[in-house]
Formats: sequence, structure tokens, C-alpha cells
Amino acid sequence: MKPLIVFSDVTVDGFMAGPDNDLDFVVDDPRLEDELTSELMSVADTIVFGRRSFPDSAAYWTAAEGELAAWMNATPKVVLSTDSSFDVSAWENSTLAAGDGADQIRRLKSSSGGALVVFGGVQTVRSLVAANLVDEYWLKFNPAIVGRGGSMFSDVAERRPLTLRSARSFPSGTVAVIYST
Repeated sequence: MKPLIVFSDVTVDGFMAGPDNDLDFVVDDPRLEDELTSELMSVADTIVFGRRSFPDSAAYWTAAEGELAAWMNATPKVVLSTDSSFDVSAWENSTLAAGDGADQIRRLKSSSGGALVVFGGVQTVRSLVAANLVDEYWLKFNPAIVGRGGSMFSDVAERRPLTLRSARSFPSGTVAVIYST
């Protein structure tokens, strides 16, 4: 069974997007990106996006260069959407998984291979967290407090203990943690 990983930048107060859905709190840290994304690329073989985050991600990564960009472009991508006519042709290796996102993820998790990794957006991650489908949280805590914004945990109704697998601090002030459920 494939594990589902949420890979996200977050603020110290737990938001994965600011009040205007912005990400300007994210600290650029090449060392963190090199270490953590290299590790992620070695375990994940499918990328999951929501309908709202897909267009911006496609525009960015298809124009980007480097090892991570090459991996993002070559790796199969699944776009969750309730709209069966949503067009994913702007990014190679992308397929649409129309219908209930949680059901689509359950189906994908039942296959063999590497991990599924969700990069966003807030609504997609929140729905998968609420459905208790996430196996690992790879969180990059950025040294910022925004006070309000998009939280991946706002729809969780019960306590869910996590197990710390690793924690690393970086000179930028960012702390990367990996928790398993």
C-alpha cells in the first residue's frame, strides 16, 4: 500500500498559506531544499494536486530548471477535481482523477509502488487530512507568524497522535520535521 505524504511549508502558527492565500512567509533555503527534496524524490513516485493549485504549479514547474524541476515534470501527477472536464494537458504526465478526492486517494493508495506526495493546495490537503488519509507529514516550519490563513488541520474533529521521525534545523531558521501517523 502506498503511503500518502503531505509536503508543505507552514508558519510557526501552523498555516500553510497566509490570509490572502499567499506564501510570502516561505524562506528560501537551498540547503533545506537540497536535503529534503532529494529525500522526497527518492521515496515518492506520484504527485497529487488539487484543481486550484494545479495551474500555478504547472506554469511554474514547466518553466523551471534544475533537478527538482526535472523530477516534477517527469513524475506522474494526479489532479483531484470534482469537475470531470478540468483540463490537465498543460503539464506532461498529468491525469485527472474526477470525483470524490478521498475516494480517488484510497484507490491510488491501494496500488503498489512509491509514495504519493501532496504539494497542495490548502483545500485539497485539508480534505485529505479530515478524511484521515495522510500517513506522513513533511513540514517545513518557516520562522514567521501570520495570525490567520489556510490551515490544513481546521477540519480535524478528533485528537490524532503523531510520531516524530526526524527533525532538522537550518541556518535560515526553518525547521523541517517528519511525522508519521
